Amino acid sequence: MSGEKPTGSRPYYFGTREEVRLGDRVRIKRWLFKDLEGVVCYIPGFGPRHPDLDVPEEEFQEWAIRCDDRILVQLYAPEQVQPKKDLVLLSRGHTESLSPDLRLE
Repeated sequence: MSGEKPTGSRPYYFGTREEVRLGDRVRIKRWLFKDLEGVVCYIPGFGPRHPDLDVPEEEFQEWAIRCDDRILVQLYAPEQVQPKKDLVLLSRGHTESLSPDLRLE
């Protein structure tokens, strides 16, 4: 990539023009713990709205990655914040969006 940051309403993997998409298999690199692998399972605006992750009246949105028995959420504000370099695309895949009926704690 030429050093310019992608902009717009979608998140991109750090240092690339690769958009984060539902079904992406990803690795989350961590310093003191074993890396995590998971699948992007929710992005606001793609699939049914999840009431815990997309709260329009509070101008609050998050996107989610399913890692084994847990769901990790991150702020969704791609115009201001893009994923950090610790999130790495492993492969593209296909998945259903996170069910709006699944309650997050």
